[in-house]
Amino acid sequence: MISKGSLLVLASQVIAVVVHSLAKFLETSDDVNPQQILQVRTFVTLSINSLFLATWRPHELPLGGYEIRGLLTLRALGGILGSAGFYYSLQYLPLADATILNLLAPLGTTFVTSERIKPTHIGSAIVCLLGVCLISKPSFVINLLFQDTGNRYLDFSRSPHSSQRGFIFAIVGVLGGICSYTSIEKIGARAHPLVTANCFAAGILLASSACFAIVPGVTYNFNMSFSRWFILLSIGLCGTLMASSKKSFQHLEYFLTAGLAAEKESIAVYMIYLQAVLALIVDGLIWHTIPDAMSFLGAGLVIVALFITERSKEKVEDLTIIEMRFQNVEP
Repeated sequence: MISKGSLLVLASQVIAVVVHSLAKFLETSDDVNPQQILQVRTFVTLSINSLFLATWRPHELPLGGYEIRGLLTLRALGGILGSAGFYYSLQYLPLADATILNLLAPLGTTFVTSERIKPTHIGSAIVCLLGVCLISKPSFVINLLFQDTGNRYLDFSRSPHSSQRGFIFAIVGVLGGICSYTSIEKIGARAHPLVTANCFAAGILLASSACFAIVPGVTYNFNMSFSRWFILLSIGLCGTLMASSKKSFQHLEYFLTAGLAAEKESIAVYMIYLQAVLALIVDGLIWHTIPDAMSFLGAGLVIVALFITERSKEKVEDLTIIEMRFQNVEP
């Protein structure tokens, strides 16, 4: 059976692909700045989170306890860099390219947070990374490897300068993502996932407000149609639900935050690689990008690597239970 934490993270990735696709649509079809998308999304998140916290955990309002305030601040800073870097990269890179670069964050987190690096971790990480590379085939790598203008992998729709700018934004997002994921796992159960998400939302609101106030060219676009505003609000709602589910305590949890916090061995982090497979499907359905044999092979590698990782976890747990029972100790 797949663990609860892994299922929570998997659910978050389905919603994440929807959110990212809608955001890319607004950024490329309308003059909507990523800061506007981030601000609306986090405002909705902060409002709904605070409502639930006021009802069930008022003692944790507004931003959690003082004993973990440092980790919560680190989570907010990492979230600011991670979200801003990724959303800005969507302006310059295709969804698939931006996705694969974003997936480097959980890969780095695995090595940062693991108490001991197992051969299964290393092997699965390598296979997953190979799989997402086969799926997305980042253009900045292809352009370096293939200088022949007749090569079918070359993309003439974007200038090298545009690709480099998108790559820089994406790497900033990766560094922020590593910081964010690591702080979430360190916080663990010491703070409600809604509190952790609130710190992230508050940080984004402050940062985006500062950008609108002092950065030239960053402005709100109020001249949008009703459908565009509906999409923008939908991004906010989906972002709020990006990992929400009912627990036995009848609290609304966040799939991603709760899933990462529930996993002690960082195995749930690998489920985030499935976002590459989902992005591949979205590219085909919306942007009419037909997957080739390499893309299908990459998707298969991702799924196989995740399955092997989960199976190895189950075997370790089964051996522990057998040993404890042999010693007449209840697990």
